[in-house]
Order: sequence, then structure tokens, then C-alpha cells
Amino acid sequence: MRRTPAIPLLDAPSLRSKARRTLLLRAGLAAVLVAALVTAYLLARQPRRDVGLVPGGTSPVVVLDLSWSVSSDSYAQIASTLRRLADSRQRSGLVLFSDVAYEALPPGTRASELRPFARFFEKPNRQGKRVRETPWSEAFSGGTRIWAALELARRMLHRDHIRHGSVVLISDLADAPNDRALLAQAIVSYVRDSIPIRVVALNPTADDERLFRGAIAAGGSVVRVRSAPGGSRAVPSRIAFPLGLAVAAGCLLLLLGVNEHALGSLAWRRRTA
Repeated sequence: MRRTPAIPLLDAPSLRSKARRTLLLRAGLAAVLVAALVTAYLLARQPRRDVGLVPGGTSPVVVLDLSWSVSSDSYAQIASTLRRLADSRQRSGLVLFSDVAYEALPPGTRASELRPFARFFEKPNRQGKRVRETPWSEAFSGGTRIWAALELARRMLHRDHIRHGSVVLISDLADAPNDRALLAQAIVSYVRDSIPIRVVALNPTADDERLFRGAIAAGGSVVRVRSAPGGSRAVPSRIAFPLGLAVAAGCLLLLLGVNEHALGSLAWRRRTA
């Protein structure tokens, strides 16, 4: 192995402590760089938790409308929404409602448990079209009482001491006009308790959509989805900014800069006059 010519130094022993310190700094910096790189890689591969339906950092209760007014044309939209929520990795609960509401999944259940419910809205018949029948069609589906479902979801969050709860309402919003006062009271309770509501509106009428947008303006939002010819539109989702990935990448770049600036090789410079 060929050696690089070197200039002997009389005070080389005095540099040993600095060389040892530099070696330790390089080893520590290398470990931190590897950790930052691994973190950035894992965050880049991690599924987005914010699917545009659930406020970040909250544990939602999904409230699903199974009344007769929900057309079978909306089944693909329901299935798509449930699949997105199931992929969110957020702990969830589930309320199914029509004239009455009941708790299907308690708050804090793994989001993947929503996926079996989605399959009931994906079953095709022999002609490839979606059928109207679901396990709830005969004995459960009837009128619509949204206020009762919202009240049940709110009680579930309080009962299980969910500190950062939210509600995702999936409905055509076709509530009975004589229930509007009770609906208003339920929404006021949500505002008072600081529980945000996200509404996935399934082919709503303009009047129903306007009513809900105005009612939950102080503590929620409405996402409208409509059936498209030849199929159904996917539920629009908001692309969440990958804050964790950006921080990890910034730290990686900063550490690389520190390495180049502070721990670069010594370079001899010609003495200036």
C-alpha cells in the first residue's frame, strides 16, 4: 500500500487529544445522521393519518346513516369513506342510525375494524350493479334522526373519557323538518364541548347542505360527494403536510452541514504576506 507523503511535526503528540475528540465527534455525528436517515425513511413510508375527514390528533366516532333515504347510488361513496377511515390508523368508534341509533363499535377501537362494514356496501349482483340490501335494510332502515345519532356519539366520547374526540357524520342530511330544533341543540352541545364534526354529505339537496354548513360553521366542515356517471367519485381528501418528514430531513441536512464545516480535513494554506 502506497503511503501519502507527510511532513513530520515535532508537536504531533499535543494533537492526540484533539484527534481523539474529533474521532468521538465523528462517531457521535455518524450515529445521529444514521438515526435521522432511518427516521426520515420510516416517516416517508408511513401511511398518512390525516385523510381529510378526521381532525389531526383526534379519536373519531363515525356516525353512519342507514336510513331509506340513502340511495344505493351512494354505497360506493360509503364504502370508500369507510376504507379511508380504516386506513387512517386512528382509534375510532362507530354509530349506525336510522330512526334509532346504536353503538356498533366503542371509541378507541382499531380503525381497521371499520373495514368489514365497508364490504356490505360493495357487494355486486349478477349484472355487476350494487344491490340495495344490507344487513340493516329490512329491520333497521327507516326514517332519519341525525340528532339522536350525534347525541349518542357525544355520550360515548364522554363515557370513555376520550379527551380529543371528534365525529365523522356520513349521511345524505335528509333529516326530518320537525327534528331541526333537536338537531340544533345537539350541535350546540358539540360546540360547547369543543368536539369538531366533519360531515361527508352523500348526494345532499342544496337546502340540506346549506343548513348543515351554517349549523356547524363554528366547529366543523362539510365534504360533499356526488355520484358521477359510470361510477362514483372518490371522497376528496386533504393532503396532509408531512411535518415529521420535513423536520427529519431538515435535521439530516443540518447535521451534514455541521460535519462538513466542523469536521472537515485539515488543509494547508500558504502563508500570506
